[in-house]
Amino acid sequence: MTQQEGTAMNFRSLVSTDVWRDLIDRGRRRTYPSKSVLLAQGESPDCVIALVDGLVKVGQSNECGDELTLMLRGPGEVLGEMGALLGRPRSATVTAARRCTGVVLPAHAFRGYVERHRLETVIYQLTVERLNSHERLRADLVHLPSTARVARVVSHLADEVGRPQGVTGLLVELGMPRTELATMAAMRRSSALAALGELQLAGILTLGRRRLIITDVAGLRAVARGEGFPSVKSRKGVAPAM
Repeated sequence: MTQQEGTAMNFRSLVSTDVWRDLIDRGRRRTYPSKSVLLAQGESPDCVIALVDGLVKVGQSNECGDELTLMLRGPGEVLGEMGALLGRPRSATVTAARRCTGVVLPAHAFRGYVERHRLETVIYQLTVERLNSHERLRADLVHLPSTARVARVVSHLADEVGRPQGVTGLLVELGMPRTELATMAAMRRSSALAALGELQLAGILTLGRRRLIITDVAGLRAVARGEGFPSVKSRKGVAPAM
C-alpha cells in the first residue's frame, strides 16, 4: 500500500489515454445519485459502464437474500464488462456509494471497442488480478485474529480506493456504514467495531461516519500481517469514536 491514489489495478491503469478517451467519447454520460443501482445481479448484460467519478459498492446476494459487500470501486473502472463479453447475466449488483458519473456503452459497442483496440488480454489480466486479490484476502482472513482481519480489509480497501490525505495519510471513503466492514472481514459486527476502536486508540485510524483516515500506514500494514501494534499512541481514558 502506497501513498498513491488507488494503487490496485483497474482498467484505466492498463490502457493508454487515447484508448480510454475513445471509450468515453463513444458512450452516453449519466449521473447516478447515491444509493442508486447501476447494475443488478441476474439482469441481462446489455451495457457496460465506465466510471468517471464517484464510488460504487459491488455486492452479491446469497441464497437467503442477504447482500454481501465484496469490494469498492472508484474512477477508472469498467463495470459489467465480463457479462457483456461472455453474454452471461450479471454476477453482482453495483450500487452508487455516493453520487457517481458514468459513461454507458451498449454491450455490442463495447465488444467492438475491445476488438478494435485488441484489449482481450487486458480484460483477462484485470479479471485474473481481481480474482487473485479476492482469494488472497479470503485466505488471509482465515488465519488472522480479529483486529488483524479488520486491518487487512481496510488495507485492501485503501489499495482499491484510497486517496492521499495530508502528508502521509490515506483517506478511504466507504460510502456505507462501518458495520459492513464486518461482513467483508467475515466476523460479527460487535467484534469488527471493537477492532476499529483498537486501531483508532493505537493512532492508526481516525474513524468518520462513512470514511476512514489511515494516519499510520506502516502501522496498519503491520497489524494486517498479524504482527500486532507497533506502538501505542493513545491517551488513557480516551474512548474510540463509534
